[in-house]
Amino acid sequence: MAGEQRTMMSEVQALREFWELRLDPMYRGRDMPRGDGRQVLVLPALFASDFYLEPIRAWLRRIGYTPRVSMLLINAGCPQRLMEQVERTFAARDTGEAPVAIIGHSRGGMLGKAIATRLGARCSHFIALGSPVGAVVRAGRAGLAAMGDPERGEITPLQSIASPEVVEAGRRALRLFDPDCDMPACGCSYIEDLLAPLDPATKAWSIYTRDDQVVSPDSCLIDGATNIEVSGTHSGLVFSKLVYPHIAEALCA
Repeated sequence: MAGEQRTMMSEVQALREFWELRLDPMYRGRDMPRGDGRQVLVLPALFASDFYLEPIRAWLRRIGYTPRVSMLLINAGCPQRLMEQVERTFAARDTGEAPVAIIGHSRGGMLGKAIATRLGARCSHFIALGSPVGAVVRAGRAGLAAMGDPERGEITPLQSIASPEVVEAGRRALRLFDPDCDMPACGCSYIEDLLAPLDPATKAWSIYTRDDQVVSPDSCLIDGATNIEVSGTHSGLVFSKLVYPHIAEALCA
């Protein structure tokens, strides 16, 4: 209970980060490098929808990009189903063969990594915000298969990628929304795409906070990517005035 209270208290600070962002001239696009109009798919965190990502989409629009929504009502349950839904939504408004960038927050980063792999060289940039993509990829299929069952007291290294409350909430959501999903034993393409390397043409960035009370900061480190540490909260990574300049820099790289 104490751990949950600390996490909630920390994440409430994201509201302060949001208001600080709104007051910063950078949020209005001042002194930001201009984009080239490319599509940027922005993906929400666990249990979230596109709604809370409107500030970052509005900012991307102001600095010259074309943000795209996931249309997920809630990012929870079978990742294969969610990935296919996002791809259908994106394809319906796709503008052709032009480069695409992907930004994923927390669990959205894992969906984004799989989609980026499937896009191949067409995905110009993959940016993870507070996402444990690095740890999951390093663990591989064997690590995913050995995640264990906390109801039987099983503890595995992968459970350290996020707080126990978040891990268990994700498990419960999977059983609720997709009771027939036995990922990763199912052999779905999501697992292969998540674990496969990105195309050499895709520039990967991971932006994370050492103060994260939801996802382990070390799990956010992606091998071969540009890893950037900032201060702040897990939820606030999508509202932080410290994060946005790094995103602008990444998209222009």
